[in-house]
Amino acid sequence: QEHSNSNSYSWSLMRLAMVQLVLNNLKTFYPFAGHDLAELPVSSPLCHAVLKTLQCWEQVLLRRLEIHGGPPQNYIASHTSEESLSGGPAILRHKALLEPTNTPFKSKHHLALSVKRLWQYLVKQEEIQETFIRNIFTKKRCLNEIEADLGYPGGKARIIHKESDIITAFAVNKANRNCIAIASSHDVQELDVSGILATQIYTWVDDDAEMETKGSEDFLVIHARDDLTAVQGTTPYTHSNPGTPINMPWLGSTQTGRGASVMIKKAINNVRRMTSHPTLPYYLTGAQDGSVRMFEWGHSQQITCFRSGGNSRVTRMRFNYQGNKFGIVDADGYLSLYQTNWKCCPVTGSMPKPYLTWQCHNKTANDFVFVSSSSLIATAGLSTDNRNICLWDTLVAPANSLVHAFTCHDSGATVLAYAPKHQLLISGGRKGFTCAFDLRQRQQRQLFQSHDSPVKAIAIDPTEEYFVTGSAEGNIKIWSLSTFSLLHTFINEHARQSIFRNIGTGVMQIETGPANHIFSCGADGTMKMRILPDQFSPLNEVLRNDVKFML
Repeated sequence: QEHSNSNSYSWSLMRLAMVQLVLNNLKTFYPFAGHDLAELPVSSPLCHAVLKTLQCWEQVLLRRLEIHGGPPQNYIASHTSEESLSGGPAILRHKALLEPTNTPFKSKHHLALSVKRLWQYLVKQEEIQETFIRNIFTKKRCLNEIEADLGYPGGKARIIHKESDIITAFAVNKANRNCIAIASSHDVQELDVSGILATQIYTWVDDDAEMETKGSEDFLVIHARDDLTAVQGTTPYTHSNPGTPINMPWLGSTQTGRGASVMIKKAINNVRRMTSHPTLPYYLTGAQDGSVRMFEWGHSQQITCFRSGGNSRVTRMRFNYQGNKFGIVDADGYLSLYQTNWKCCPVTGSMPKPYLTWQCHNKTANDFVFVSSSSLIATAGLSTDNRNICLWDTLVAPANSLVHAFTCHDSGATVLAYAPKHQLLISGGRKGFTCAFDLRQRQQRQLFQSHDSPVKAIAIDPTEEYFVTGSAEGNIKIWSLSTFSLLHTFINEHARQSIFRNIGTGVMQIETGPANHIFSCGADGTMKMRILPDQFSPLNEVLRNDVKFML
C-alpha cells in the first residue's frame, strides 16, 4: 500500500515538499523577527545553521527521490486535453493534480485518509507546486542521457560557463555553494549556479513546448549531449544593481532553473588566482601585476586592497582553516602572511601590511598549504639546491624556521595539496610526476608519473577517498588516495589552446566539493562541473539505504 510504505515514491516526494515549504516559511518569518536574510550568517548564526541544515536535508531527499527512478506507472490520473497541451502556466496544464479525489493513495482504508489530506494540503501550496509538477509529470530518460547530464565517466561534463578567453581561476562561495566567481584576462564574473546544482535527472513532459513560449534571453541552456558543439558565444549577462547581495537559496531567486546566471561583472584585468574564505562570503583575487584584492559576493566594489600592483606575479593564495589569516606566494619565491581583519584599514587609511614575509624558494614559489594549523606551512617551488618541497614553522626565528625539506621534482614543484586525515602532502611537478609525502615520518611515500605534461592542479576529496590531478595537456585524472591507483581519466577536459600559451595551457584549477562534485576551469575557456559516480564515494551505501527523516 502506497500510504503505509514510508519509503514509497509518494512519501519521498511529500517529505521533500515539506522541507521546501518549511524553508519558504522561514524565509518569510525571519524578516518579521528583525533578521535581514542577506546578513543572517552574521546577525544570527543559529538561524543560519537551521537554514543550512534544511538545505542539506533537501539535497538528501532530492537524491532519495532520484533513486526511485521516477514515478510509478499510472501514478495519478491526468486528463489530456487541448488546454493541457497548450502553452501557459504549468499549473493550468495539470489541473487534475488539484482534484480532491486524485491522489496516488488508492486504498479505501481509514488510515489512508490522513495521508490523502496531507497530500491535498501540500499540492495546494503555491510555493511547492512546481516540485510536485516536476516530479509527477516527467518522462524518463535513458541511462546514457542521465550520465551525460550528471557528468558521470563516459558522459560529458556540465559547462557552467564559457568564455572566448581563457578562464584562469575560480572561487566557490563556502557560505553558499550556489555562488561561484570566475576570472578571465579581462574581468571577474559572479555566477549563480543554483539551477545547475539542483537539476534532477528528469525532464518535464512539456519542457519543449515551454521553451518555445519563452524568450531565449530568459534561459542559459546547459547542453550536455551531442548538441554541445552548437553552443557559441558567452553567457548572457544578467544585470544586477551594484551592492545587491547575491541570491542565497532561501532568499528566492530570478533563476530559471536551467543554468548559471551572471550576477555581477567586475572590470579587473589579468586575474590569475582566486580563493574563497572558508566560512564567510568573501574571496581574494591575485593578478599578474601582483595586486591582491578582497571582495564580498554580491558587491561590485572591493573591500580592500591587500597588495598593490607593481609587485611580483601572484602564484597562489590560500586562507587558513579558521579564515583569520591568509598567505600569498609570488614568482620571486616569497611567502607573505596577512591577517584577514581589514576593518582598521578605512580608519587608518593605510594599506594592510603582511605580518610575516620570507623567501621560501630562491627561484620561484608556485604553491603552499597550511598544515593543520596556521603556524606550520608547506611550500612548493623551485630552488637551486632542488629542495622544492619545504616545511616551515612560523613561530620560531626565521633562521630556524625551515623544519624539513624534500628533494624532489627536478624542474620544480608546481602544485601542492594536503590531506589532514592521512597527514599526507601531495605535490605535482613540471615533468608530470606526482609525489606523496608522509608528514608523520617526514619521508616520501609515493612517486609516480601521473601525466605526460606538467601537473597544473591538484584537489583532494573532502572525505579523502580520492584526489584529482589536472595537466597542461588538458587531461583530468582521478586517483585513489589509499592505493594511488588510477580510477578514471577524462581526456581533453580542458584541451590545450596555443593562442593562450603565454598565460597558461590545459587545466588551470580544480576544486572538489560535497556529493562528489568536481569543478574545473582551463585554457579552453570553460568552467565545468562533474558529478562522480557513487563508486568513488563512501556514502554510496548510505544513500541507497532508507532515508530516516523526522520533522
